Amino acid sequence: MFDRLAYLAAHRRRVVLAVAGAAILAGLALTPVFQSGLVGASYDTPGTQSYRAQRFIAAATGFTERDTLVISSRRYLAGAPVFGRAVAAAFAAARRAAPGARLFAPGTPGGGAISPDGHVVTATIGLTGGVSHRQDVAKALENALPAAMPRGISAGVIGDSPLLVDLTRIETSEISRAETVGLPVAAIILLLAFGTAVAAGIPLLLGVSGLLVSFGVVAGFMLVTTFNAFSESLMAMIGLAIGIDYALLLVRRFREERDRGGTPEEAMARTLRTAGRTVMFSGGILSASLVPLVITGLPLFSDTAFAVIVVILVEVTLLLTLLPAALLALGDRLERLGLPVRFRGSQRPVGSRTRWYRWARGVMRRPWPILIGGGALLLACASPVLGVRTGIDLNARAMSSAPSIRPLSVLQTHFGTTSLGPIEVLVRARGPQLALADGEARRVLAGQRQVSSVQVLPLRRDAVLLLAAPAVPVDSGAAAGLVARIRSRLATAITAPAIAQVTGVTAEDVDYSAEASRVTPWVIGAALALALLLLTWLFRSPVLALKAIVLNLLTIGAAIGLTVLVFQDGHGERLLGFTSPGFLQSWMPLSMFVCLFGLSMDYEVFIVSRIREEWERLDDTPEAVARGLDRTGGVVTSAATIMVAIFASFLLVVIPEMKQLGFGLAVSVLIDATLVRAMLVPAFMRVAGRWNWWIPGRLDRLLPRLQH
Repeated sequence: MFDRLAYLAAHRRRVVLAVAGAAILAGLALTPVFQSGLVGASYDTPGTQSYRAQRFIAAATGFTERDTLVISSRRYLAGAPVFGRAVAAAFAAARRAAPGARLFAPGTPGGGAISPDGHVVTATIGLTGGVSHRQDVAKALENALPAAMPRGISAGVIGDSPLLVDLTRIETSEISRAETVGLPVAAIILLLAFGTAVAAGIPLLLGVSGLLVSFGVVAGFMLVTTFNAFSESLMAMIGLAIGIDYALLLVRRFREERDRGGTPEEAMARTLRTAGRTVMFSGGILSASLVPLVITGLPLFSDTAFAVIVVILVEVTLLLTLLPAALLALGDRLERLGLPVRFRGSQRPVGSRTRWYRWARGVMRRPWPILIGGGALLLACASPVLGVRTGIDLNARAMSSAPSIRPLSVLQTHFGTTSLGPIEVLVRARGPQLALADGEARRVLAGQRQVSSVQVLPLRRDAVLLLAAPAVPVDSGAAAGLVARIRSRLATAITAPAIAQVTGVTAEDVDYSAEASRVTPWVIGAALALALLLLTWLFRSPVLALKAIVLNLLTIGAAIGLTVLVFQDGHGERLLGFTSPGFLQSWMPLSMFVCLFGLSMDYEVFIVSRIREEWERLDDTPEAVARGLDRTGGVVTSAATIMVAIFASFLLVVIPEMKQLGFGLAVSVLIDATLVRAMLVPAFMRVAGRWNWWIPGRLDRLLPRLQH
């Protein structure tokens, strides 16, 4: 296979470059389509109490979301003619922007209200359709309402879809800002690593090109499904990181093979048989670790994981086709625009030794203290995981200037509530039982200190909807606790055949978090099983495969533990510029585990594959470990520094969930490339000795052999 790829790059170069160039241009043209088609993350979770209640309410009312139109003025009162005209203009603008929506004016069942001081009028807007349609309507409302208001009066809409529209817009903008920091840092590192501008530019261009093509591919999938805005964030993080890192590995190996002699085509063939195979397996393991997330079917998990798999496969495809063709086309021009000698990286003659060789030998002289000390340090960093709490932070605290958030301060001032949406209690019963159940539900809500008001909306003869306005933010731990108490007390107060179900934004978030926790064990188990199989096949060593998994679990545990310490417990609030909600995003631990598991395997595959090459040649484990680390230490350090720079650049964004993920990924890669790969791996392999290469005979015969 790899010889055929080398032949393709050498003898069908123009075709490869033309096809790849067309794909990149198409991706560039489709990127705006991809970005405009992104939607905010929906936390609807099929099968849960909140989901079933929402489906019933949608069927009974004809709309699928309730938002709040807020019209306010510091100068005018609701009874003033100018205020009345502004309210009428706002209603007319809302009807034009959202033709299928339904407006509930103050005084109507389930409708809005006039503030006690008369400076604010609210109305309820019922939206129809799916997530994408509702967010399109929210965009139209956001654009139409301000233009319809006279001077001194403002209007805005708050609710789930308006918030997600603003979050999507801000995240897209913040990704661009992070890239303007991360990519220049990566360029400097590449320049120092390679010593020439041409060689350094190749990985950067490959990473960006792969990302553009991936955006185009996902834009095509948008014809049949939707992708949330967080998909772009993770695609940018993972796509740029692995695209640049894998290209760095391949370019470095190609330069090394050219120094060994032979024609450029022979050097490329050797590069693809070794580093190319490593890249293919690293991408395969990372993709495989994400597959269990796709098949959960949970919102945000499934579409985000699918989008990231797309970017991984596209990057690997370009690296094994476009990159070899480009390198052979450049030839000696790869070494142009060089830095002064004193600034160049460690490109050196084959057979020479560096400090990495001496470092590996030093580690292997005292393996047990390093293993025990390193393991203890990782366990200590991982210990905060035992106290992890999860929830859904809607990021409203970080978006105070967004159009969907500004009206919240108006509600707080004039109504005493900061709620983006009510807690909804659906009560269903037949005949006189409905009145009894309705009364019990009202008493339960009236007994909650954190409920500021309750509205009643009759739905059908056998159903009524109670709208409870919480006095706490809907995405806070207090609101989640309120939902849990209401559900518990309703379960005691209302018995069959009557039914009481709690839904609304907070209840949906609570149910999503519970479902995410439920699927976590089997997703992790599936990822571990796939990785164990693939690593055993690649290394032909169950011992090395098991060692890789154990060390990766320790690394991931340490990274998540430090994330808990900084973002949940709030020890990094002032330094990183965020306000902790007291928990991590419910999807964060599992997403971090899967991403980190795959990314950590990259360096394992890079280093151990090279060590095995040396062992097959020398049959001397300590010497093979030292030479393998000698040859990969520099490139892994450069690659890890680039990954850390790209991930850490997301700490500059204003959205806390992006900060969380960027921090966790950066810390994990830093730990993995320093403590684990530079110390624990050589120490373990020294202790294991020949057991590193043991494989049961039956398993050896069963596994297909990978031929160079």
